[in-house]
Amino acid sequence: MKYDFDHDIERRGTDSYKWHTYEEDIIPLWVADMDFVSAQPIVDVLRQRADHGVFGYGGPPGELACVIQEPRYSPHTNRHSGS
Repeated sequence: MKYDFDHDIERRGTDSYKWHTYEEDIIPLWVADMDFVSAQPIVDVLRQRADHGVFGYGGPPGELACVIQEPRYSPHTNRHSGS
């Protein structure tokens, strides 16, 4: 899957907290706030869910408990990669 990281996306004026918090001469380098377009499969799944029109509470996926319970760090693993 190919991603486009070469085009700047103007986020000022889009209700982006990080871009309306600072003056224009500051470039906020937050890690968790993306400044690139999401991958098309993610956009497609979100559209499919939104088209359903019902936004109530759902149950957790069956594999969620296993993923949460997996050990994420031990002296024998790389803490940052989880492996």
